[in-house]
Amino acid sequence: MPPRKACDTCFRRKIQCVILSPGIPCDWCSNQKIPCTFTRKPQKKKQNALTPDVVSALTRRVEQLENDLARRDVEQQLASPNTEQKSSPNSQTQRTPSHLESQVADSPTEDVFSKSASRTPRLSHQQLGRNWYFRGMQILSRKGQDWIEAKTGQASPLEEYVTFEARGDRYTYTNSQVKHDLSALPARELPEKRATLAIIDAFFDSTADVCFPVLDRALISATVDQAYCPSSAAQSLPAQACVWALNSWTRFFSLPAGLLTGVDVEACIGECKSILEKCHWEPSLEALQAILLLEYQGTPLNVQSDPSIHAIVCHMVCELLDSHQQEACCEDTMKDRKRQHVDNLFDLCYILDKNIALRFGRPPLLTEEYYDVNLASATPGSTELPHDYPSDPKLNLVKERTCRLLYSPKASKLSDGEILQYIRQLDQELEQWRLSVPRLIRPRLSIPPDFSPLIGEATKRQKKQLINLQLDYHYTLIAIHAMVRKCGAANEEMELPEDLHSVVHSSVDISLEASRSTLTFVGLSLRLLGRGASQYIQWYAPVAAMALFVNGLVHPLSDSLQTDLGVLIQTVGIFQSVPLDTLSSAETRQIETQSKFIMELLRLVSSAIWKAKQGEMDVD
Repeated sequence: MPPRKACDTCFRRKIQCVILSPGIPCDWCSNQKIPCTFTRKPQKKKQNALTPDVVSALTRRVEQLENDLARRDVEQQLASPNTEQKSSPNSQTQRTPSHLESQVADSPTEDVFSKSASRTPRLSHQQLGRNWYFRGMQILSRKGQDWIEAKTGQASPLEEYVTFEARGDRYTYTNSQVKHDLSALPARELPEKRATLAIIDAFFDSTADVCFPVLDRALISATVDQAYCPSSAAQSLPAQACVWALNSWTRFFSLPAGLLTGVDVEACIGECKSILEKCHWEPSLEALQAILLLEYQGTPLNVQSDPSIHAIVCHMVCELLDSHQQEACCEDTMKDRKRQHVDNLFDLCYILDKNIALRFGRPPLLTEEYYDVNLASATPGSTELPHDYPSDPKLNLVKERTCRLLYSPKASKLSDGEILQYIRQLDQELEQWRLSVPRLIRPRLSIPPDFSPLIGEATKRQKKQLINLQLDYHYTLIAIHAMVRKCGAANEEMELPEDLHSVVHSSVDISLEASRSTLTFVGLSLRLLGRGASQYIQWYAPVAAMALFVNGLVHPLSDSLQTDLGVLIQTVGIFQSVPLDTLSSAETRQIETQSKFIMELLRLVSSAIWKAKQGEMDVD
């Protein structure tokens, strides 16, 4: 009988050690032609290791969270007794998992960005990112799904939540009802002007203007006046497109029911695109704002934007910027304000372009050669940034270089040494940016649970800037350092050399700490911003959760895993703390989907722990 004790190599690799007779090497060491030794010291059982009792308690906690979520759905349904009466006849044939699904399917504000709006939305690569690897293998792929299944013992893991197909992440911006030539459709009458003005008020009263400052109050008021002016019908077409785009945002705001009579989100988007096609997508400030208002709706809904539309945005903002730079300076206050707003929209498009490039794996369209890094710099001694963008354009310079060095097709051919060299270079650039941020709003790597300097004397603007910078800094750290798991692709069967192994783990530790801090910080942003934090939670939390999930599968017996599972459990609690009554149906469905997705990550990591412990007992 072979001895029960495993050799040093098999014990370290957590594989079965087969020794046919005493005194000869085991099968693995013999095949690999390496020494078969038994020199390791006896392992002491660690008190803080994950025990079966801990895993059982975790499973019970996940089940409790699921029950809480189900009960919350029922309470919402009981609180809305008129929902059934408003249902259309077609809704009786739909099978939906909750009342929220049927509300979206039957509502005139149906989600037109996807053909499957009535189904539970999946999380796209836009939501989760493309930086999840193990020894060069892309985890969000069919091969990666097989790897997850082997690690957890669960069949078809995450199939309900993630698209694993190679081309399953293509945009679904248009649906069957708007595929034909929109410019041939008869023009509709504009929505009531008072409804449009109410939407503008809601836009500036909410956090939308801070997260995505696409509008200037004075300029958009002039645009609305031009759109509703009967004497300038031809000249006001771009302004009318902007009005239709504004009215497509009704799903995000709670407005008096009387104002929304006849306002159909699908029709608003169709009319906006129809007008822009009639104008041949001619560059204008009004047209650019209209496209951005439509484009941005994809971000909180996790829907990929049409690549051709994004290309039009980048072309249009460059055309406008060039034309305004060629104009002579004048004393016209409105023209100066318009020129400044175009500059702001260029910065905004530059930031949007980098987020799309980094999350989708597309090449950036607005490169750093077009951006003046001195424009958005904070003055020495300042306590805040001179802008209210959702990120700092200078940070997005680092993102652009990250795309080129680590995410481009050329990067797929990098050696392990080159990957580590670029990660070190980008990390240094990121640290230089961090130190350039005013100290009061400067982001940091580690966020303790009791971290709350925002509650002090900081202004509302400083608080929101710190939230924007802190979360985007963490996200960029994860995007850079998580790519270290591409190392080792050349020889998947061999262990990494010791010096390379330590460097890889250093980057992994940074990405994990950034992930833990992200999930801690989104809870703080929820307490500060309330409903406005939902966009931060949807944009950043899934990426951080994925980093902890991947590490849990790679190291299911890690001492830090229990802490990370606790962080994920707290994250589910954060999702369930979002006040759903203030969200649109589309946002509510996304929040609930992400909450269930993270609970599924918890369940899979629990399965991986059990499987690894069972294998450890079999080996020893």
